[in-house]
Amino acid sequence: MESIIIILIALAIIAIYDAIGSILSRKLNFEYVWLTFGSFVIYGLIALYLEKYDGLIISIIGSFLIGMFDSTIGLLIAKKLNANILEKDKEAISITPKLVISMGSLASIIGILSILLFS
Repeated sequence: MESIIIILIALAIIAIYDAIGSILSRKLNFEYVWLTFGSFVIYGLIALYLEKYDGLIISIIGSFLIGMFDSTIGLLIAKKLNANILEKDKEAISITPKLVISMGSLASIIGILSILLFS
């Protein structure tokens, strides 16, 4: 049960990060894609926390879900808030099943690496 709460909190953190980042990228005129590193940090920190309390498998699954959320809802938030996304990048980050699975997998890999490096 605790892992579900942690994952829900992580989803809220990602959504808030995407919203604030979208607004800042537009107002301060920098490319939204530069915020990707911050998302990676969030994936890793959440994976570490999940692994500590619920084990490796839950950590990997949780990271995957968070990556999928970020590549769907996060991108929708960015588009709604008119994040500063270059035209050439808009096609590359359009929401497709391939992107969603890729981001989920990447988030899981980042989670595993975080656990290996920092646990």
